[in-house]
Amino acid sequence: MFRSLYFKIVLILVIFIITVMSVVAAVLLFSVFQYYNGEFQSQMEDAFAEGAPLVPELEDALGSENYAAEQKKVLDSYSGLLGIDSYRNFYVLDMNGRALAGSDTELARTLTATPNMMAALNKKTGYSDIVGSDYADFAYYLSNGEHESIIYIKDTFEEVQQLSWILFSLILQALFLGLLISIVLSFFLAKAITAPIQKLTRGASLVAAGDFSCELEAHSRDEIGTLTDTFNHMKDVLKVTLDEVDGEREKLETVFACLKDAVIAFTDSGEVLQSNPSAAELFGESMKSGFTLDYMLNLFEIGFDGNMPKPRAMGAYAEKADEGSFVFRDVVYGDRVFDVSFGAITYQKDAVAKEGVITIIHDVTGRYELDRSRREFVANVSHELRTPLTSIKGACESILEDPDMPPEIRDHFLDMAVAESDRMKRIVEDLLVLSRLDNNRTRWRIETYSPVESLRHVCEAMRTVAEARRHAITLRAAKDLPDITADRERIEQVMINIIANAVKYTPEGGRIVVTLRCDSFRERIRVDIADNGAGIPEEDLAHVFERFYRVEKSRASEEGGTGLGLAIAREIVLAHGGSISINSKVGEGTVVTIFLPVKTQLKNSEDK
Repeated sequence: MFRSLYFKIVLILVIFIITVMSVVAAVLLFSVFQYYNGEFQSQMEDAFAEGAPLVPELEDALGSENYAAEQKKVLDSYSGLLGIDSYRNFYVLDMNGRALAGSDTELARTLTATPNMMAALNKKTGYSDIVGSDYADFAYYLSNGEHESIIYIKDTFEEVQQLSWILFSLILQALFLGLLISIVLSFFLAKAITAPIQKLTRGASLVAAGDFSCELEAHSRDEIGTLTDTFNHMKDVLKVTLDEVDGEREKLETVFACLKDAVIAFTDSGEVLQSNPSAAELFGESMKSGFTLDYMLNLFEIGFDGNMPKPRAMGAYAEKADEGSFVFRDVVYGDRVFDVSFGAITYQKDAVAKEGVITIIHDVTGRYELDRSRREFVANVSHELRTPLTSIKGACESILEDPDMPPEIRDHFLDMAVAESDRMKRIVEDLLVLSRLDNNRTRWRIETYSPVESLRHVCEAMRTVAEARRHAITLRAAKDLPDITADRERIEQVMINIIANAVKYTPEGGRIVVTLRCDSFRERIRVDIADNGAGIPEEDLAHVFERFYRVEKSRASEEGGTGLGLAIAREIVLAHGGSISINSKVGEGTVVTIFLPVKTQLKNSEDK
């Protein structure tokens, strides 16, 4: 009860009647003090304000050796602006608080440290108003990098005290002002009631605007004080909650932006609600304006039949996922293949919950190409094995059907069966080599050897085959080449495969040049195998390292090739940490370039 607002109003009205004269005296005296103190602060702020001439002159005076005397001269010239009189004096202090000069040297010896002086000693401006003190002071810190000083101005308030006694005597003689004082007291009563409510109103407005920095002070423990505390608690809880929500949103936005998959959210009308950078990269300029759900579906050639999708794109098929979501598999868009997922989302617009659609577009081009390559590989293996098997079966059937077949014809069929068996054996062996390379099951025999001697040995081994076609093989090796550490047998297999291709596909009388040199850092060797054969068409260059790929399939079959030689060569070179590439022009010849590290990272190993 005693803390209620009603009780306080009654108590204030009773006290108001009893203490009217004392209140008048206190209000007037306090007002005089405040006015005088306000005038002091106003004069100091005007004199030391930014752009005022006093501070620059004081800083200039600080540059002289006897800066205290020079600053005193400047302050003397501004004594009228500063209100310097017998009650108000100025002093020039050093950084220890010792007076170097001043308008009253006697009082300078009795100066004591004040909060404002201590603030200036800490290189700040001291201008705080000390409530209830019997003086007013102002301290200003100056520095030019060489000298430091403090301008200290202090008013003793003796003039105010004299004026206060005069006013007090007048108040005692002015009893007729009691009614006016009662009205003023009533005003303060109303203000005491409404001020906290106004603060709460302003605080609520700031919180509504998103400013949580305001902290209302509860000056009492009545209903308004309790309301103020509750408001501050509510504000803190709301700020923590919003910060947590913002943190979660920022994390989601970061994840959303970093996703490699394109993600687009659409409103219930099909307009873009939100998208990530991957979506902008996928659809380009069309994302900037006019991009809708229908537009995207038309790009992907996808339609809807009720709640279920109806694909029109070739190769795409729909697959239902969770409740209310589904996925299109293998949707072709441009030169890429995607899995397109659709799902329902709920979002707020104008405080109304609405249903939208979120689309996730996952690039599966690599998987699609891998599946296609696997299918083509199986088809190629089946085709390559079926051809020799058909020949072997035909030869055997011919011998069985004619027991009286002449020996020379029987021998011809048997030779053909053996040749086709050898061809099938080569295919199987090459497939086993590739399988071991793919699964890291190859046995490596690493040794250090001379690349020049190794290539010379390969060229000599291939010279007989080359001379049969009247080709000339030339080896050009740079001087002082370093020895290399590698699997010599595998690397020589690579060189033999490439030189053998050059011999096969170069017309008779051609030339094959093998060049060996080292890079400028002596970390890699480079081998160029060049011929002047028919060359490779540009559209085939990107596929020459694919398994079973042959530029001229009919001719390759006649030569006994399997289409696996370059694929094996590439895998061996890559396993050593090197690289292989082909440059060719039709009618001008082909150059195969191989880079090998001087020291491979491979180690001697056993079959796993």
